[in-house]
Amino acid sequence: MFVQSVVIRDYSFRDYKEVLQIDKEVFEPRNPAYDLYIYLTYGNDLIVADVGNRIAGYIVTMDVDRFTGKIISFAVRKEYRRMGIGSMLLQTAIERIKARGKKKIMLEVRVSNQAAQRLYKKFGFRITDVIHGYYSDGEDAYIMVLPLSEQ
Repeated sequence: MFVQSVVIRDYSFRDYKEVLQIDKEVFEPRNPAYDLYIYLTYGNDLIVADVGNRIAGYIVTMDVDRFTGKIISFAVRKEYRRMGIGSMLLQTAIERIKARGKKKIMLEVRVSNQAAQRLYKKFGFRITDVIHGYYSDGEDAYIMVLPLSEQ
């Protein structure tokens, strides 16, 4: 698939159904509407990648404390992967968190999600710890951190 133009922009209420679809496709949650409620309630930014009036992916960030930002959800539709859209979303999220004065960004990622880990490492994230049994299916999560002072 050739992607002509990608617009990275803030979430709009018109994106609701597509973000739900992406969340359901990527994470298979029990209640994707509740997930989106959490993103909108606690997130500082919900950023989408708009490809020809179709949402290809999204990223959600929040402020944890005065010095730390966190990526709480990040997903790209399967048919839009490996096209640079995830990198565009991640770069935008990093820039916005940094602009809010944070000194580091953290996130959790499945130990089995090698593709996501490669992307995060490309941007300078490092694995700092493991949370055993973090996910509802019992899988462990890596905590990854990006120090923004090194950016």
